[in-house]
Amino acid sequence: MTVGFGLGNPSSAFGPRGVSKRVGAVAQQLPPYGDRLLDVGCGAGLHTAELASGYVRVDAIDVEPERLSAFADRIAGTDLADRIGLHKMNADSLAFDANTFDRVTAFEVLEHLDDLEGSLREIHRVLKPGGAFSFTTPNRWFPFETHGVLWGTRRRSALTAPFLPWVRPLHDRMSDARTFTTQELGRALRGTGLSVRAIDYLMPPFDRRGRALQSVSDTLEGTPLRVFGMAMAVTAVKCR
Repeated sequence: MTVGFGLGNPSSAFGPRGVSKRVGAVAQQLPPYGDRLLDVGCGAGLHTAELASGYVRVDAIDVEPERLSAFADRIAGTDLADRIGLHKMNADSLAFDANTFDRVTAFEVLEHLDDLEGSLREIHRVLKPGGAFSFTTPNRWFPFETHGVLWGTRRRSALTAPFLPWVRPLHDRMSDARTFTTQELGRALRGTGLSVRAIDYLMPPFDRRGRALQSVSDTLEGTPLRVFGMAMAVTAVKCR
């Protein structure tokens, strides 16, 4: 990708309902309970906090100190402060022992990683045998780039280039985030010893100001048109 990967603008689907839909999707694939959880690319910790109650110990990593600081401020004085460890760390160089975590999560993170293969190898390494990696990431067949479109050095609305993700050469030049097909994800995960257990598609969540669109979106998730969903929720298991 010529522009290089970066955080870009947060996906337009983030917000309370976006967080709950993502966490709910991976929780339905595999109940969120166990001894140790690692959340990769935790940001301000919205997803991490939703999952934390099911685990004895939680570690959360991010590359941006400001986001980790915001996370620390959010949980200060709560019972989560004693159970969640925050670390400035890259996904491709995890400072944890092998076979440590029951589950690793990453919400809207894989599309930004410079070294995707190296990061998946590290996630596989720190998972316990039989442990699960659950994540959400953009679906290539959704017709809009949710991180915005780069026209030169300026970022503009996704509406300025509809169907951009469907044309890979253009997408590679006009986006600083990846999108994936299920086949691409399957190959990448299998290549690092992870076996896909479940894949679901998430339509845009919309908030309460767009109730009509929210109802249509939720309905579409129960039809074959869900394959054009904005994101995929995936759970893969460490098989070797």
